[in-house]
Amino acid sequence: MRFLFPFLLALAFSGSGSARLIPQVCGSYRDRWNEDLHFHRQAARNADATRRATRPDIGNIAILDDSDGVVARRNDFNLDQKTLAFFPATAAPVKYRFQTSAGGYDLAAAASGSLIQGIRDDDARLVPLPFPFPFFGAVHREVFVNSDGNLTFGASDTDSSPRSLGRLASGPPRIAALFEDLDPSQARDGIRVVSDPNRFVVTWVQVPEYQDFGFGIPQTFQVRLYPDGRVEISYSGINAESAVVGIAPGGLQGSSTVVSFATGSSDAYGAAVGERFGTNTEVDLATAAQKFYESHDDSYDYLVFYNTLDIQADIGALAFESTVRNTRRGYGDRITDTGLEYASPSRLQAVLNLGPLSQYPADPSALMRGQSPGGLTALSVLAHESGHLFLSYASVRDFSNPDLRPMLGRQDAHWSIIFNSEASFMEGARLLDNGASAPSRFSTVATYESFAPLDQYLMGFRAPEEVPPTFVATGTSASLQRRAPQIGIEFNGGRRDVMAADIVQAEGRRTPDHTVAQRRFRFAIILVVRQGTTPSQVEIDKVEAIRSAFDDYYRKSASERAYADTSLKRSVRLSVFPAAGVIEGRSAQATVSIQKPLGAALTVLLKTQTGGASVPPSVIIPAGALSAGFAITGARAGVEELSAEPADAQFATAYARIQVAAPTVLRLITVSGDRQTATPGAPLAKPVVIRVTDVNELPYAGVAVQASVSAGGTLTPVTAISDANGQVSFIWTPGTDVVNRLTAQAPEGVAPVVVTATSRPFTTAASVVNAASSAAGLSPGGLASVYGTNLAGGATAQAAFPWPSSLAGVTVLVGGRAASLLFVTDGQINFLVPSELPEGSTQLTITTPAGTTSPVTVPVQAVSPGVFFDAATKFGAILNSGTAQTTGQRPAAAGEFIEIYATGLGPVRATSAGLRETVSTPQVQIGTVPAKVLFSGLAPGYLGLYQVNVQMPEGVPRGAQPLTVTMSGVRSNEVITGVR
Repeated sequence: MRFLFPFLLALAFSGSGSARLIPQVCGSYRDRWNEDLHFHRQAARNADATRRATRPDIGNIAILDDSDGVVARRNDFNLDQKTLAFFPATAAPVKYRFQTSAGGYDLAAAASGSLIQGIRDDDARLVPLPFPFPFFGAVHREVFVNSDGNLTFGASDTDSSPRSLGRLASGPPRIAALFEDLDPSQARDGIRVVSDPNRFVVTWVQVPEYQDFGFGIPQTFQVRLYPDGRVEISYSGINAESAVVGIAPGGLQGSSTVVSFATGSSDAYGAAVGERFGTNTEVDLATAAQKFYESHDDSYDYLVFYNTLDIQADIGALAFESTVRNTRRGYGDRITDTGLEYASPSRLQAVLNLGPLSQYPADPSALMRGQSPGGLTALSVLAHESGHLFLSYASVRDFSNPDLRPMLGRQDAHWSIIFNSEASFMEGARLLDNGASAPSRFSTVATYESFAPLDQYLMGFRAPEEVPPTFVATGTSASLQRRAPQIGIEFNGGRRDVMAADIVQAEGRRTPDHTVAQRRFRFAIILVVRQGTTPSQVEIDKVEAIRSAFDDYYRKSASERAYADTSLKRSVRLSVFPAAGVIEGRSAQATVSIQKPLGAALTVLLKTQTGGASVPPSVIIPAGALSAGFAITGARAGVEELSAEPADAQFATAYARIQVAAPTVLRLITVSGDRQTATPGAPLAKPVVIRVTDVNELPYAGVAVQASVSAGGTLTPVTAISDANGQVSFIWTPGTDVVNRLTAQAPEGVAPVVVTATSRPFTTAASVVNAASSAAGLSPGGLASVYGTNLAGGATAQAAFPWPSSLAGVTVLVGGRAASLLFVTDGQINFLVPSELPEGSTQLTITTPAGTTSPVTVPVQAVSPGVFFDAATKFGAILNSGTAQTTGQRPAAAGEFIEIYATGLGPVRATSAGLRETVSTPQVQIGTVPAKVLFSGLAPGYLGLYQVNVQMPEGVPRGAQPLTVTMSGVRSNEVITGVR
């Protein structure tokens, strides 16, 4: 183990805002689906179980009642008079657990705190912290107290856009105590701060929600920060209409999680974790989708919901998109599949909540109410939300901070106004560069026109080489970057050119690429109405006007490269949808299927466009059957579009793209079954599944895959033929080797893939070492590492303090005593040596789910000093005292104090100050000069990790100097420290 200590001091900038809640077009953000499914699961627990008749469609518009849980109330705030505490789940706080308890509000701290003077609505103040505060892996010395019930690090957040879970995840590192629109300027007691060496307390005392007129409902709550990274939030009088509670590392790091804090969880969270509360009523999109599929096929990529109930899509937003399925890569979003919760087994990709029908004009091409020229129409809103299945999550990275995405604006899910998006539907603007010498270098000249060339690349409609160069302005303010699109905005800044290749470098290759990506999308338009009512003809006409115009609008907006179909028709499904591969000169089997059997045979006409692949002219699904098979033959290399047109007009035509490829482009990947635990002579618990695919991850059916196994193993079958998903499956009985191997090969030069199954774990005596110095042997009470093979049965796990004696099914016995485990993986285990271990020698064994190692005998020494260090630079784990800076970052001068972090310094005893100091005092040498030792003992809050405080002596030359620690005549490893 190398003890890493990358404590980062965040840069802070003060700021304040002056605007009100800005109604925004869109409530979409990456991971929005998390929030929507959490709302659905909560609402489902309280739903009326009575089933009501499905409403018939009106033409190509599906009608849903607001019954059966289709409309539900969001969860009311349920943490009042409680304390929500976040505890670091790891020694360095990078993950957190939470718990709730009754009471806890500190009235004395609220009364004695210093009032933040003059803080207004949408305002912030930068406040120094009395101690270094660790938060999600960084250490902070100051914090922004934002008027809207939250603390942020590194930057303030005074924006007036909706306070959402997306903003929690995408903004600066944040503690959201009651993230809502609050106005402390209207509070007598306002926001008060207590800053003590042992805690930092911020209390919002009777701070009201913002109101345009009169006074809002007052809210009282408190945040307490502690030096060990704990966060406590106490509530004492909350009646919020809408609020977000949680913590986040910011910058969309990791995958956010929506929880119920009152219900609790034992999980540890390393990314944004939060809950949204509200008193508003919303359409439960998952329940609405389930209701829709009771009478419709799973044949749509998008479900689009409007309502006649004047129910907002989201607070402050016209509409939003929630992703259901994504298997694509290279545009900044994550892989996900929650389709079964929406009752979609295979096709649904996104649900769109377009909000109340009343907010749209009768003419779908007319500007919506309140929109200036170049603004939104009903058609551009629908296009915008459909684009969120792919956009806008991709960006080049900031040169000075790779966590920042300068091309992105609101919610980090829209193009920024400082990015020349070429008037994309996805916000941004068409920017005019007036030249560096102009009074205002940049001007916005157009917005919301189409899917721009870069959009089309990210959507899979265009090759990267077809995307013209564009640019993003630099050196602008954060508030401008998040501003809503508008024509006529002028601003100054630098210019950074952006090429499609830069996006590829930042986000990875777009997979599948434009050659085989889906180009045809089906939309179901659904109107939610009050139970027992019939939508008026005016309402039907308005929805139909949007629907009937959208197909042509989408096609033109995608530069004739992609197509929308908004008709309500039954589905035929091609097994090769949306795309598949076939080897040139060979055939592969495919099927066409329907979801419900018919009383008569269904003829389906098959056609390819260019002759690159051949299919029979038609196929017949017999009466009462669900599918029929046919062969696809690859005639020549290239991409072909296959269509399947049913003779019955109630069915929609199905499409798929077919890649005809030479065998040499294929590759094999392991789907499942790798790294299982082997029992010699018995089959593995799971089959080994391997997929035949290509660079676009397409399936190739009908390919023979041969497999062989290492000595003593058997295999069934030896050769398998890939199915419609491109997959083959093997039943493997491994032999007696420690590591068994299965090698799968496809013919004609395709690179093989190797799958392993491991037997019992293995290590040697020489592989048991000091965790810092790698010196052989153990020291009681010190940290040690053991290296070997199959030490964790394929698991990788890190424990929070106090360290357990079992981690991921792994235990380490030292002299018959269970050691506390810090970290386990197949190649290495870090553990705390039992302090009561006698000198001499002892036996060590490791037990995993795969078995137990043979005992190894290792030496035990009373002391074995080792100093932790960075293996890359050899600089020791040495801090300038009282700071988070290492001597590699800021060398220490003579007379200054430094902290050396080590292990193996032997027994300790308690002091009157509550510390545990070593029984003996070590000697520290820097260069050739002895240093004065002020303290030697366990680092506060740890076992096994020792801290030695010394004063940098006079006479040490400047630069990188060697440092050693000697305890009871035993010298440590040599590390480097910086001297100035």
